[in-house]
Amino acid sequence: MRATDATTGEALLIVGAGVAGLSLAIALGRAGIRVTVIDGASRPQTPADGRDINDWDLRVSALTPASVAFLDDLGAWSQIPENRKACYTGMQVWDAQGSGRIDFNARDVQTPSLGHIVENRLTLQALLTCAESCPQVEVLWEHGLSAMTFIDGGWEIGCDGGKIFRAALVVGADGARSRVRELTAMPVRQWSYDQSAIVGTVALATHHLDSCWQAFLDTGPLALLPLADDRKVAMVWSLDDSAHPAIAELNDEAFLRALNRALGPEAPTACQVGPRASFPLRQCHAVDYVEQGLVLVADAAHSIHPLAGQGINLGLSDVRVLSEQLIAAKTHGLTVASPTLLKRYQRQRKTENLAMMAAMEGFKRGFGSRQPLAVMARNMGLNWVDQRSWLKRWFMKQALS
Repeated sequence: MRATDATTGEALLIVGAGVAGLSLAIALGRAGIRVTVIDGASRPQTPADGRDINDWDLRVSALTPASVAFLDDLGAWSQIPENRKACYTGMQVWDAQGSGRIDFNARDVQTPSLGHIVENRLTLQALLTCAESCPQVEVLWEHGLSAMTFIDGGWEIGCDGGKIFRAALVVGADGARSRVRELTAMPVRQWSYDQSAIVGTVALATHHLDSCWQAFLDTGPLALLPLADDRKVAMVWSLDDSAHPAIAELNDEAFLRALNRALGPEAPTACQVGPRASFPLRQCHAVDYVEQGLVLVADAAHSIHPLAGQGINLGLSDVRVLSEQLIAAKTHGLTVASPTLLKRYQRQRKTENLAMMAAMEGFKRGFGSRQPLAVMARNMGLNWVDQRSWLKRWFMKQALS
């Protein structure tokens, strides 16, 4: 049976009820714009609040102060339990192949923190709570996207099960393997990093000191991110595909030995490890973020290496800028699909996203090189920056924004 929403020219539909999709829906809904969000998954269950090593989400994000401020504006930050927000004040970065190291501290830029580590499922749950309490937002689960056709100046969107929607503007917020992007044949530039990341929760023998710890190994970066427990951290270990299987298949005891050996004496000692998962690493960037009546945000538009934890922050910046443009359209009596405003969003976001992607690619290639001259150069560079407080302050201020 064919079912449609109201066929007015101003209908706005978001595909993907993740962090980006829900945060955009809330921002628009609070401004009086009616939004429907569809997602093929079932509604996520309320996360457990246990504190055992098996009770933490395998996926976490390093939220910058700017991202925290945006979530706070949406009403979501206060929905995340205080005892699950890990404020970090320091970053310790070193080259495991040499003596290069750099330390960052919030005190150097007169700020209380450099950011917060939060489990992804808690951020999502907080946003879902806000979205479901917003009268202008409707979230529909188990509505997988199956077809998209541009007709009569708008999009007809087909879902699994036969339901049909019509919208003047469709927002693709459905992740790195975007179905919106696929169905509309939006071209992308993508390549594999030839690496996979192992994620999991690790217990330490000592306090994590509210610091992020990151080692650059010749097989890929390894990071420990402090959780809201003095002796637990989230691990993200990126490994070349040639090295990944041997590490991923180890039992807990052997894995801990390999992890501590890789970290060396620079980091706290790991004494317990919880469940682990792996996922391949790819970089992807849409050639264009916008087409007629269509716009991509967050991972649907761009996905990058997780070594700096900037993916979610870039995505939230996309959402912030796009919501500002769409609210401006409403204020000035323009259509939500106004090409002028959508292209303005693209111009603003593409520059920053491309710069970050280039930086991550440079880090990955530079620190992945085993050439003696490259090793010597990057170690000298790390130590040189570490000795110049003004330059460290500049780097931190860029990361905080």
